[in-house]
Amino acid sequence: MNAFLSLRDEDLAAFTEERSTAVRERVEGSLRSAEHIGSIIELFGPLMADTLSVMGGGNPLLEDEHYLTLQEGDDNDPYGAPPRGPNR
Repeated sequence: MNAFLSLRDEDLAAFTEERSTAVRERVEGSLRSAEHIGSIIELFGPLMADTLSVMGGGNPLLEDEHYLTLQEGDDNDPYGAPPRGPNR
């Protein structure tokens, strides 16, 4: 075999190996990012939906969960009524 052909084959093999490593790292990084975002959505999505549902007046998914809800007449405003305005 010609020496130039063997050099070409070696260069091609080195380029392919280097390129496949770079592509693999890029794809693995993208998959890790997508998996992380998916985990966040999977873990916190149902909890946020349940919390918003309870805040809107619905029933919780799990009855033993404790949610902070305001009852009629509950007011934590220490200042009382709003100040008098120009039209009052």
